[in-house]
Amino acid sequence: MRISLKKADFLDIEFLWYLRNQPDVYKYSRKNRAASWKEHIDWILPIILGTAPKDLFVIKRGLLPIGQIRFDCLPNEKAEISISILKEFRRKGVGLKSCKKAINLLKKTKKVKIILAEVQKDNISSQKFFEKLKFKLKGEKVEWLEYILKL
Repeated sequence: MRISLKKADFLDIEFLWYLRNQPDVYKYSRKNRAASWKEHIDWILPIILGTAPKDLFVIKRGLLPIGQIRFDCLPNEKAEISISILKEFRRKGVGLKSCKKAINLLKKTKKVKIILAEVQKDNISSQKFFEKLKFKLKGEKVEWLEYILKL
């Protein structure tokens, strides 16, 4: 399975809205609900235009978009990672392969020394996913676990 990453652009807006609104995707997001088209546009336009401190990549299998990886750049050379993949492409190594590529890209293009991931306590598959990527459990916040990867 040939997997690639591409920087999100205007052609990806509809796919990313579709992905964001899959119940099994937003179930574990901070906003545990579907997003309206307006909310999505208000959120994604600054990212695509480069005015938000975020890097957003579309995961592709051949020409088919199947997921996204986002890095929110934070102060002190840190970034927070977010990933979502269409259900039918999970548990096939796509996420691990894509994250490794994205992290390598981030290391080359940004001054980031630490990547953080927040995972809901009941999201066991995401906990195992980040542990496979060598993230270490850092702490807890109410219903969230904080993971850290030092580059």
